Amino acid sequence: MAILDQPINEWYMLKINLSKIEYTYLSQASFLPKKVKTMLPPKDQAADGCMLTVSEEQADEIRDLCGERLQIAGFDKDYALTQEGEILEDLIDKFFTA
Repeated sequence: MAILDQPINEWYMLKINLSKIEYTYLSQASFLPKKVKTMLPPKDQAADGCMLTVSEEQADEIRDLCGERLQIAGFDKDYALTQEGEILEDLIDKFFTA
């Protein structure tokens, strides 16, 4: 069973503040499983961004998926960070659980 499919233990929840841009990116990202997208609040409740509540394991999995996408689409031909790469780096930082 994938981590994103496991029940959430409320004792170990993280609250991640997402900007409107980050929310929009995650809600439209084709590389994320449907389970992640269903964790996001409805669009009308995220007009100025939102708070996402996830377990540490879920945060790690989302961060890993964003890291994989960063390697694929985060840099241009000169290895400069793209706009998508900037969003992904911000998301990776937010979902980091030390």
